[in-house]
This record gives sequence, C-alpha cells and structure tokens, in this order.
Amino acid sequence: MKFIVSSLIVLFSVIIVAQNPIEEDMGNFDTIKTFDLVKVNLVKSDVNKLVITGEDAQDVEFVLKNKTLKIRMKTERIFDGQNTFIHVYYKDLQTIDGNEGSVIVVNELMTQNNLEIKVQEGARVEAGVAIEHLDIRAVTGGIVSLTGAAKNQNIVVNTGGIVENAGLKTDDSRVKIQAGGEVEVYASNYVKIRINAGGDVMVYGNPNNINKKTVFGGRIEIVE
Repeated sequence: MKFIVSSLIVLFSVIIVAQNPIEEDMGNFDTIKTFDLVKVNLVKSDVNKLVITGEDAQDVEFVLKNKTLKIRMKTERIFDGQNTFIHVYYKDLQTIDGNEGSVIVVNELMTQNNLEIKVQEGARVEAGVAIEHLDIRAVTGGIVSLTGAAKNQNIVVNTGGIVENAGLKTDDSRVKIQAGGEVEVYASNYVKIRINAGGDVMVYGNPNNINKKTVFGGRIEIVE
C-alpha cells in the first residue's frame, strides 16, 4: 500500500555527515513519549535502539521505565530540540505519544492489530498504517495525520486538536470533539460524531449510516 508522508520526512535526510551519530541499545518498550521539539523517525526492526544525530545530540535524555521510552532534552536545553533528530528502531509499539512540539514520523507502513496515538501541546504525528483498531487523542494544538486503512477508529479531540485522516480509509469511525478542534475522517460503513462547544468535522467516503449531534455549536460536513 502506498501512502504519502509530508515534507517533514525530508528533515531526517538533512543530517551533516561530519556529525557522528550516537547509538544506544534499548530494552523492550511498547510506548514512546517525546518532548522538547525533538524530531523522531520510527523504524520497525528486530532490535530496539536509538540513533541520535544533530547539533545537540549529546543533550538528548532518554528514560526507559515500565516499557515506556521517554525522549527529551536535558534540563538546560529544555524546548530546544528542533535541531535534534532521533531514529527509534523498535520491535513492538502500541502507543505513540507526542508532546511539546515534537514531531514523530513513520516513513513505512505500520501493520498491526491495535495502535494508540496521542498528541498534545503542538506535537505532530504522521504515519501510514494498516490497522484493525485505532485510538486517537489530539488536544491543545496537537496534530495527527494518517493515511492507509483501518477497520475502525475512535477519535477524541479537545481544545484545538487536529486530526487529518481523510486519507485513512475506515469501515467505522467515531469522533468526539470538546471545546474546539478539527477532524477529517473517511468511513464507508458507519460514522458517529459528537461535538460539544465548537468544532468542525468533515466526513468522506459516503458512509451508509451517519449518527451526528452538536451541542453549543459545531459544524459537520458530509463530503459527497
């Protein structure tokens, strides 16, 4: 299955050859959390490891605890990871959690049964997927942009979160927006939408069944 990932992927190719990458072998993890504007490329592999490059590679801090890998900048470089690039090689990944303006990109198709994606504080996640069940939460300006296919997806958006999933073909989609946000979904069979206190939803795919409700404002558009 082919999918398109935005020009953000180019960022992972613009690496100065003279810089020596830092490599770290990791134990098992199934959740990744990123912070401080760092840019992460996820790579499916038979090993768990990090390859860190960029101007501030030596200032990256990572902690692995309870199968959760957290990646951030050291305290003195907090919110200063925009020139830091991290390739995360993983065996199994169930949750992707982007925070504080970090960018997470998957430049190959993620094929698995279940996946949870969470973004907040302006972070962004871009991926192509082939998933049975997908859970998405986007709040405080976080952005999720997916292409590919999923049997069903549940989307929760609060306070300005954005989900750009028009290119993700699903059978069933459920969307809940609270206090503003924007969502694009594609559903062929069923879509359920609830908007409370503002938000916009665009539905593609001409689903057979549409269940929609707005309270205190909101806009739902069915795109023919």
